[in-house]
Amino acid sequence: MINKTVVLGLAACATALSVMGVVGCGGREWPPTYKTTGIVTLDGAPVERASITFYPKEGQQPANATTDASGRYQLTSFNADDGATVGPFDVAILKFPAIEIDAVPGGVPFDESNNTDAGPSPESLEDPENELPEKYSNHEKSGLSATVTADGENVFNFELTSK
Repeated sequence: MINKTVVLGLAACATALSVMGVVGCGGREWPPTYKTTGIVTLDGAPVERASITFYPKEGQQPANATTDASGRYQLTSFNADDGATVGPFDVAILKFPAIEIDAVPGGVPFDESNNTDAGPSPESLEDPENELPEKYSNHEKSGLSATVTADGENVFNFELTSK
C-alpha cells in the first residue's frame, strides 16, 4: 500500500508543474521602448547630475535618467538605458547638490547624535535645495514636454534658463 503522504506529495508536484506549464516561467512582457536621449543645459552650459523624469500623459510607463558631465542623458523605463515607451510626456528636471561622504578606513563614522530612540532630530535633516529654477521641478508647470515615437530619433534637448 502506498503511503498517503507520498501520494499527496506527488499530487502537489503534479499540480505545481501543471500550473507552471500553463502560466509559464518566463519574465514579464514589457511594452516596447525606444532609445530616448538628449542634452540638458542651463543658460547654455551643460547641467551635470540633473535628474530628468518623463511623466506619461496617456498612462504609459514613466522614464528617467541622470545627466552626465556634458549634460547628456539616456532614459530608462524598465532596464538600464532601454529608452521610453511611445507617447506624450510632461518633463521635470531637478538637480540637488552632490552628497560628500568622508571615508573612514575600516569602517563607517559613528554619529552620536543619531543614537536615540527617536532617530536624528528634524534640525539635523535639512532638505537639499534644488539647484535649478523651481519651475522646472514640477512636470505640470515646467512647460517641458516630449513625444516619443516608434519611428525616427527620439532626441529631446532641454535648454533651461535661470530667468
